[in-house]
Amino acid sequence: MEVPDAGVESGCPQTDPLSIILGVCFPSACSVSDLAKVSALYLPYNLKVECESESRWSLVTIFLFVLFGIWIIPQAVATVQPSLNDSILSCFSIPENAKRTLSTRRETPYLHVVHGLEFLLFFSIVCGMVYNFMLPYIENVAFSFEGVTSLSMHIVNNYSFQVDGLLALSAFYTTYMLFGNIPTIRAALDAVCQRIARFWPAYIVCVLFMYVIFPGVSSGPMWIHTDTVSRCESGWWKNIIFINNWFNVTDTCVDIGYVISMEAQYFLLLVILIFLSSKFPMLTQIFAYLMLFSSIVFSFLRAYKLSLPPAPILSLEPEPLEKTYALFDQLMLSLFARSSNYCLGFVFGIGCATASEDLRKMGLRYFNHKLLAVACIVCAALTLFGAFPYSAWAWSDNNTLWNALYAAFHRPLWAFSLLSFVYLCHHGAFKWLNALLEWRVFTPLSKVTWIALVVAEPIILYFFSSLNKPAYATHWSTMYTAISAALLAYFIAMFLDVFVTRPVRFLIYPEQRHRYAQAHTQEQQAN
Repeated sequence: MEVPDAGVESGCPQTDPLSIILGVCFPSACSVSDLAKVSALYLPYNLKVECESESRWSLVTIFLFVLFGIWIIPQAVATVQPSLNDSILSCFSIPENAKRTLSTRRETPYLHVVHGLEFLLFFSIVCGMVYNFMLPYIENVAFSFEGVTSLSMHIVNNYSFQVDGLLALSAFYTTYMLFGNIPTIRAALDAVCQRIARFWPAYIVCVLFMYVIFPGVSSGPMWIHTDTVSRCESGWWKNIIFINNWFNVTDTCVDIGYVISMEAQYFLLLVILIFLSSKFPMLTQIFAYLMLFSSIVFSFLRAYKLSLPPAPILSLEPEPLEKTYALFDQLMLSLFARSSNYCLGFVFGIGCATASEDLRKMGLRYFNHKLLAVACIVCAALTLFGAFPYSAWAWSDNNTLWNALYAAFHRPLWAFSLLSFVYLCHHGAFKWLNALLEWRVFTPLSKVTWIALVVAEPIILYFFSSLNKPAYATHWSTMYTAISAALLAYFIAMFLDVFVTRPVRFLIYPEQRHRYAQAHTQEQQAN
């Protein structure tokens, strides 16, 4: 029902209608047109009637359950017969795979601060997803919009740039680990194939779950009133082959799915760039800087020309839905517009990989490091609060220039701030923060962060839409939901890593089964 705001919240200045959903039980013999006529007799609002019968498992769903049951059989056998040595069946050993998934051992002695930052960014994204996804499922519908005038809640409201932080950290750590280790095209291809083997199996399971299983896991008056299910029915294959960001935002299966596709495409380009950097180090860095500035200019011109919002956030004066879709389609799904984050990650990764030992010990005693620390703080503040006037003071019509500047710069500024912090930690600054973020517990979490992000969305949707009545939202309930969703997402992501990803990965690369034992031996020798 399209209910005017003035009829819901007294003194509300908005005239835009709120979309309120009412769940009612009718006999199954009633048609949609019958229900529309009956509803129009009693409700004086513009109506859209949809029927949602109780979902039943399809043959495809049953087939997938049977297939997963067959997949579990060799894992059960390998678990009860642990002395299989190097046989193929040993790839399925649940205890051994769980040890590798939960292992806190690290491949390098440096830059573990990245793992802690990835966890913080992940939790920030989950908080933002809860804050935005719960809007159709709460009874105090004005709660989310009341938060737009709060400076502290603005950090949760404007959360999309946290994803760019993950992209930048991924590019940085990949560059740091692979720089100088990809001398041939064959090595570059191996790096890409290994990354696919580490991520793709679990991702396929997540997408297929959303496509054939998620619609039937519950029912009720609030169950699945978003377009997630219909989008997955038509676009699941685009997610699986990492091309869904080439289409409209309404064509992606899960909302975070387009980011996964961009990460896959960026990774392929990054590996090629790392390979070329071993032969043309100066030219590749110049190319990265040119791409960085070109993408910023491109984003600014497109945002200014189309008068786009600065970010996909709730605001005091809501933007038309078409403008938000245009923001996603023209900027956020554009591989070129968001390439600045990966370019910055590449540049900073080379900087840390080639850092001198003398410079690494100077910390903030080095004047240039002090300037970088100031720039880091300023860039973070501009990113976090630069869109607050737009959301809280209705800066939309008369500030097109500022909106375009923020839309173009806030994502690379946030990436620059995070990477500067990592660079300074690597060079001896912020030692107590570095020690906290290097906590070993973040190491296994960082291995499954991207899968956990994919899993978090259906968890949040299930939590709200499976209720029998709307929830009453508060700041504490929002935080509790975010913490629960984050923990459950990590648990499911690790489950998929143990039961799906690692068996497939070890079948393709049997030699990687021994990396755990080798790392353990090296650590004992070092001690």
